[in-house]
Amino acid sequence: METLETATPFQRYVVLAVFAHEEREETPAQTFDVRDFCVEHLSSLEGNPFEGGVSRESIIRALSSLEEEGVLESEVVDASPVGKGRPAYRLAVDTETVEESLLDDDLFAPLVRSLSD
Repeated sequence: METLETATPFQRYVVLAVFAHEEREETPAQTFDVRDFCVEHLSSLEGNPFEGGVSRESIIRALSSLEEEGVLESEVVDASPVGKGRPAYRLAVDTETVEESLLDDDLFAPLVRSLSD
């Protein structure tokens, strides 16, 4: 999958978070779900791969970019009577393809393997 291969490491980490929610059948995942996963599992990654940490803003930017690239799709959940709501995300591509791509990435492969245990 070319789009995921050209994604930044942080974008790939966000895809991993959505992938993990897909595997647990907890999608669509809202921004705070993705952030919670990323914060919780950050220490599982070797070194300090993301210099500014994991902020809400960086998660939102990555989710939006990945949606534009066709890796993720969103839907509005918790819509108010005036139609506003929060976007929630799911993979727009095959989970097996995403898993294979993440397993080929030395930074994320150990975490992907641990999630399937």
